[in-house]
Amino acid sequence: MAGGRKRLVHVVSHGPNCLDGVTAAAAVGRYYANERVVTLFAANNESDKVIQSVMPAGGRLHDLWITDLSWVTYDTASHLRHLLKSGTRLFWIDHHRTAVSRAANPEFQVPFTGKVLTEQFSAAKLVYDFLPTNEPPQDSRRAQDHEAFREVVNRADDHDRWIHQIPDSPDWALAVQTLGARESYREFLRLRAARMSRPLLQALDIGRRSVRHSIELAKSTAADRELDRGLNLCTACCFGYTSEAAAELYGVRTNTVVALLDLRSLGVSLRRSADCQVDLSKIAEAFGGGGHAAASGFDLPMLRNSLGEELSRRLGDQITATVERQPS
Repeated sequence: MAGGRKRLVHVVSHGPNCLDGVTAAAAVGRYYANERVVTLFAANNESDKVIQSVMPAGGRLHDLWITDLSWVTYDTASHLRHLLKSGTRLFWIDHHRTAVSRAANPEFQVPFTGKVLTEQFSAAKLVYDFLPTNEPPQDSRRAQDHEAFREVVNRADDHDRWIHQIPDSPDWALAVQTLGARESYREFLRLRAARMSRPLLQALDIGRRSVRHSIELAKSTAADRELDRGLNLCTACCFGYTSEAAAELYGVRTNTVVALLDLRSLGVSLRRSADCQVDLSKIAEAFGGGGHAAASGFDLPMLRNSLGEELSRRLGDQITATVERQPS
């Protein structure tokens, strides 16, 4: 390495509480454990800002890995090309349908050092498989540590692609969702087998209780609407744990799209019943978001504003009526 300094490895991955995004980032962090790794997590609506925050390393050997995440602006492409000119090696690995389908768009025309875009596997598995082919392990310890992470990666793939053949993969997703990306990432770096650490187990226990509360909120706020062609829409509020809350709602409905306003993240999550064929990634993309055919999301600030306005209208009218009835 130049001047004996360690390589700087930046990772920007999907967050803030995504098992696949955390696992993909941890796969890179573990593989380059002897280098200086800086990991950032970004929600879909933050990806451009976070990617553009990565600066050239000033002559230092520098890698940037973008995993389980895409972006929307041409400015980000310009920034990535600037990083390339500065000597940065760029890697982009994603499996979201909205990324795969838009790969030819101008904002993605960057000569990446390495790129994998396919819906075949989750981002974590794509990253995990790509790492040793891109740069073979330099010692047996790296190879052993990489192999030790395989079963965690398999759980991320199983859960993120809705296969659910590994019984405890939903537990891993729930633990990460509760603990958060940053802390989960740190725990994943330390794992030597697919056994949850104490912080992850504690988060799982808290998560199970929190899921019940979020499901009850979703059930109490659910509103149904019949659409054309026998399609149904169910909208509701939840507080985190959108997949679990949605499953409770579409489990008793047919041909239904479920849209949840997450009062924790203030984003909108889309899910669908098993018999529904609507490509939710196309719906989310229309609102500036993205995801998969069966699970997508987007941000809708106007919705949050309208909730506040409706509360103001209803409460304001009542306050006015109450004051008018009071004796002067």
